[in-house]
Amino acid sequence: MLGACIAVSSQAGAAALPAVVTFTDNGKVCDVTQYGAEGHRLQIALNTDSFQRAIDDCAAAGGGTVYVPEGNYLVNPLFLKSNVRLNLAKNATIVASTEEAAYRATEQTKYAEAENGWLPFISVADAKNVAITGEGTIDGQGAVWWERWRANIRATGKKGGTDRPRLIYITRSSNVLVDGVTLTHSPSFHVVMRYAHDVNVNNTKILSPWHAPNTDAIDLIDSQNIRITNNFIDCNDDHIAIKAEKPDERFPEGVVDNIYIANNVLHQGRGIPIGSETSGGVNNVLVENNQFEGSMYGIRIKTLRGKGGEVKNITYRNTKMVDVDIPLVFAGYYNKAAPIVQAEVEKLLAEGGFTMGEQIYPPDTDAKQPFDKYKTPHFSNVTIENLESTGKSKAAAYIIGVPEAPLSGFHFDNVRIDADQGIRVRNAELQTKGLTVNVKQGPVILVEKGAKVD
Repeated sequence: MLGACIAVSSQAGAAALPAVVTFTDNGKVCDVTQYGAEGHRLQIALNTDSFQRAIDDCAAAGGGTVYVPEGNYLVNPLFLKSNVRLNLAKNATIVASTEEAAYRATEQTKYAEAENGWLPFISVADAKNVAITGEGTIDGQGAVWWERWRANIRATGKKGGTDRPRLIYITRSSNVLVDGVTLTHSPSFHVVMRYAHDVNVNNTKILSPWHAPNTDAIDLIDSQNIRITNNFIDCNDDHIAIKAEKPDERFPEGVVDNIYIANNVLHQGRGIPIGSETSGGVNNVLVENNQFEGSMYGIRIKTLRGKGGEVKNITYRNTKMVDVDIPLVFAGYYNKAAPIVQAEVEKLLAEGGFTMGEQIYPPDTDAKQPFDKYKTPHFSNVTIENLESTGKSKAAAYIIGVPEAPLSGFHFDNVRIDADQGIRVRNAELQTKGLTVNVKQGPVILVEKGAKVD
């Protein structure tokens, strides 16, 4: 029997939801200060060895809690192990170093390397029964990395991707809990789970300033049985992103399955999207009781030909939005290209197309292409129930499928949106009940080719 474990229990009355993950401590505590860590206010020396030895000792003893007392601790990347909880006291801050070499894998740490070639600051790789808890803070010192990103754009003229470390990276792992902590200033994404299952992120604050590039709060990729609940998120990019990158015969219904996202407060950022990668399939997602304020987007399913796939059985209910630029976007066209030049914009508009931010949408005369199960965007059985969006919004909703796979089974039930413009529907089937859209200009619903609205 393991000395420390994660106990998994189903929520009463909701057996279909992912289980709640809780950490059970066997009583063993490895205090990092007893291993030589010093939490000075002005931290210069690295505490990496002290932290990692505490983690390794707890793991070797069968599991336990690595305790971080109040203080400020500068650390290089850390590697959590099975049956270990990292617990941060109130006013304890773990500060990530910005030494580039420390984030490059060695032969011993290659297993924890993220998909972009960098080591994360905190790795949970090939592990079971792991927790990161407490009232403290994990600070990624992202400003240094963000400026390197900008400098590279100035030098090359190319926007570039997220070629820098993640903050917490959970891969090929199960029964993982992140609870209570504050995560801030990640170099890129804050929490990533990839090829993981039975993971909870609960009661966590995730913060980054508006100018911090690509600082997604939570990304779940090719993962199952995930709960994301009771969090406060204020970030530059996606609040909670769901991605299904690669089909896997072990998951015929979809490599992303059984996801529960509830009771979160979401400020600046780009909403709760599914996509842009959906080739592996997404199934059975419930998003409820969330509040958006001042976000760029609210709820989105976004993908494109070549990266599309099946997205089905998705429910959003009891959603409140205030001052969200575009509350709802469901689109099989998602072009992340840089802003196009004015002449191209004028040509596109003249042909009947349109732009939304940096996304380019062709006219509704766009021709059908061959259907491919793992490449063509196709969404079905999507319900929006009890949504209220007030304040300043540019447009209420975009519901736009590709002609070879119209969106099917979309239901709006008791939806109220105030916006400058209404709902645009193309190559999609939409049924409404209790829909109220207050617009300043244009039609409430703009029906384009291939649209069926009841």
